[in-house]
Amino acid sequence: MFFKLPWFGKRRHEKYHDTQVLELDFLVDEFHDAMADIKDPVRTRLHAALISCQSPKDLWFLRGKLFNLISKHHCESEAHQRVSRLDQKLRFFVDHHPDYTPEELPSGPMALLH
Repeated sequence: MFFKLPWFGKRRHEKYHDTQVLELDFLVDEFHDAMADIKDPVRTRLHAALISCQSPKDLWFLRGKLFNLISKHHCESEAHQRVSRLDQKLRFFVDHHPDYTPEELPSGPMALLH
């Protein structure tokens, strides 16, 4: 019954330039933006792991570490906000990139679960 209500299933779609979406750096930059104000050795290790990422699936597995880092230095709601912004870009990337499909991600982004 509830799933048929008109406001369910409508997501706000972000608009990005197509040339940005075709690069994995589009997502890596969002990781860097999310942890830009944090000075921690874990950030350095996370940065090193980001350099070796080759697919959105690799980035997906670093989301948890990013969330923990942000919630440690700020609060959990700030971590949810930053990671949900990353999830929006990740979803947009896999939906529009010709070489990747949404099925490659282990599950739906956290932004869709809240």
